[in-house]
Amino acid sequence: MIASLLGSILATCALTSPPSALGRDLTKVERTIVKEATYQTKAPKYCLLVFGPGAMTRVWLVQDGDALYVDRNGDGDLTDDGEKVAAKLGTGTDPEQGVFQFEVGEIRDGERQHKSLMVLTSKLDYLADRDEQIREFIANDTKARAYSMSIDVDMPGWNGAGLGGRVVQLVSFRDVSGFLQFADRPQDAPIIHLGGPWQVTFYDSPPRLRIGRENELVLGVGTPGLGDGTTAFIGYDGIIPENVYPTVDVIYPPAHEGDPPIKELYEIKGRC
Repeated sequence: MIASLLGSILATCALTSPPSALGRDLTKVERTIVKEATYQTKAPKYCLLVFGPGAMTRVWLVQDGDALYVDRNGDGDLTDDGEKVAAKLGTGTDPEQGVFQFEVGEIRDGERQHKSLMVLTSKLDYLADRDEQIREFIANDTKARAYSMSIDVDMPGWNGAGLGGRVVQLVSFRDVSGFLQFADRPQDAPIIHLGGPWQVTFYDSPPRLRIGRENELVLGVGTPGLGDGTTAFIGYDGIIPENVYPTVDVIYPPAHEGDPPIKELYEIKGRC
């Protein structure tokens, strides 16, 4: 969703969340693994997916070079059959350049089945020509990587564009808080919350707005996780009616010192 605005802004947005609980405090989610695999690298990288409004189902992802271990049944044991996923061969994978695409497929969540989980990772410096923020980040961490993923989530009561009417959820390499990075230890793993309550937020880093210049304000609908880059956005086709729009409160600085600021309310109707 895009709006072009002039000036300095303070945006607050609201959208009704799914009919569910407000969600679980992710800082209280236990980040331990019952049984780990025997890894081929010395530095596997950890990420935790949690599912549902209460974040009760936990699914570990552990990248081990060109393999991704996925706790498909959520039992905390990464040695079960079918939980080691090899990187897909082809244009989506280049081991020499550290580019890997993992087509995981199905995830079990009690009686629900989530489909089409895909995880991609590459060197973040490949994206350094995009903007200054990326260059600054990799200057402080030369080993930083770009992680992203998509999955079709089974959410009763919703009919999305995913397989069988599932809701498509997307995690980009960056959100408003920063860059998604898998952790060196399970206890430090970022937590991505799928099928949880929704809110409206910036899709990416906040724009650096300047008075007198036109800028795009890009918003998305999704569920915040725990850690930088963990917002799980939804594909809104079939989910958000076309006549429902977020609103943005814009506060312009006064033209003269001592004058009150100028406030405007905008509806954001453009979709991308």
